[in-house]
Amino acid sequence: MPRRREEIIESLMLEHVARIASGLEEAEKLDIPTLSGHYLEAVKNVGLRLRTMKNGLLVCAFCTERRGTFTPRGYYFHLLRSHRSDILELVRSEASRIAAASRASEPSRS
Repeated sequence: MPRRREEIIESLMLEHVARIASGLEEAEKLDIPTLSGHYLEAVKNVGLRLRTMKNGLLVCAFCTERRGTFTPRGYYFHLLRSHRSDILELVRSEASRIAAASRASEPSRS
């Protein structure tokens, strides 16, 4: 895949993960036609996993106690600016896990 196209897809995945994690977008309503099924599921799963609350306030799942609490918009920007590579790695590993589980559940062609 050409590098520019890969950058656009990574940016799209990052954007939606951050929006889901911060509560600005609902995972159930997410539909990105340019992503394959396992990447779409991975974006939803990672976004929900990163939606970490403490005493009713958003906290960063990566920074934990080192950072204060965030408003939804603040958490969204924090994730985009500080954790781009972390999020992309989580999405890639989750997509691989989903694809492997899907292959394992398919009937064999013997």
